[in-house]
Amino acid sequence: MYFLKINDTVLPTPCYYSVTSRDIESSDSGRYDETGIVHRNRVRTNVRTCDVKWKIPGNMLSVLDVNLSDALLKVSMLDPSSAGYTECDMYAKNVKSDFFQHQNGNELSSWWEISCRLEEF
Repeated sequence: MYFLKINDTVLPTPCYYSVTSRDIESSDSGRYDETGIVHRNRVRTNVRTCDVKWKIPGNMLSVLDVNLSDALLKVSMLDPSSAGYTECDMYAKNVKSDFFQHQNGNELSSWWEISCRLEEF
């Protein structure tokens, strides 16, 4: 079992993983008419975002960097709403790298916290 696979590479198991599905509505949605009724004009349903966070040693940083840096990511993700895996085209945004813990005076064995949001095109 894996949580995320990007471009056929299984990523390390995250310490935080959250999937959201939302609808995209047209600009005329949500307007009330004289009866007080909200009108929704959905142009697309089930657009997924995935907030993810890893705590990994320095020697794994390049694995995430290589796989999150492309403009288009072919993602296979564990999706609780489908009780299985969903494949979609996504991009990574808000990639954040925080130094977490220094180990043995060696950067490669020190720990980092990497987080990002994956958004479906």
